[in-house]
Amino acid sequence: MATLRRVVTVKPVRHHWLTLVSIGIAAWIGADLTHEVLGHITTAWLTGNRTLSLSVVAMQTATESRIVAAAGTTANCIVGALSLLVFRRAKGLTPAASFLWIFGAFNLLNSGYLVASAILDFGDWARVIDGHSPAWLWRGALGFAGAGLYALSIRWVARSMVPMLERDQTDPRQLRRLAFAAFLSSGVLMTTASAFNPISPSLILLSGVGASFGLNWGLLLALRLAIGDAHNGTLGKDSAPVSLPWLASALILAALFVGVLGPGIRFSD
Repeated sequence: MATLRRVVTVKPVRHHWLTLVSIGIAAWIGADLTHEVLGHITTAWLTGNRTLSLSVVAMQTATESRIVAAAGTTANCIVGALSLLVFRRAKGLTPAASFLWIFGAFNLLNSGYLVASAILDFGDWARVIDGHSPAWLWRGALGFAGAGLYALSIRWVARSMVPMLERDQTDPRQLRRLAFAAFLSSGVLMTTASAFNPISPSLILLSGVGASFGLNWGLLLALRLAIGDAHNGTLGKDSAPVSLPWLASALILAALFVGVLGPGIRFSD
């Protein structure tokens, strides 16, 4: 006796631009906290290194530690990989699926931090290789490794979206709207928050603009690769209203991110 299997399809929908901006904001804050809290602070705690302060641009400890310095990007890469693996199970580019893709991308693209540290001799990975000689060799190796990881991350982010474009008939224009909304909203948020950092105005450019607009340009390249690799996609004719839960969550998170983590938190002795 033949059995019938029900196939559930998700009708393509154009999400409101405010929903897409909200997704970008939530994803960026999540990636930044993954780096600073899950990576740096957790590793400092596990190794008995006291955390002195936390802000959107830096986490300071009582003593210098290569392990703590390396833990931020390491956490980003692990969490980003897990996020994209979960995203593969999504059916349709829903707001939740969109968040998983953007969150995974923001995390993985932090691998570009290795290149920035190698070129500028600044940041976490400059601390990791500090004291090793010859310096030019270590910086060169760091930059080469970072460039390779960044390129692989871009390709993975792109390839993870291709089945969504083909299988679920996602409109490429919807994907463009999502990527650009996330890229711009995360950059503006991070730059604004970094303007309140208590360490140095130079971090507005280095850790604000550089860490957001600079590292996340790979998202736009992944977008081009994904659309180029996909073979079909359908225009979503129905427009969804703004998602109030996503908007409210993003507003609250952004206010805390700028107002609390922007100027930073100092921990008592």
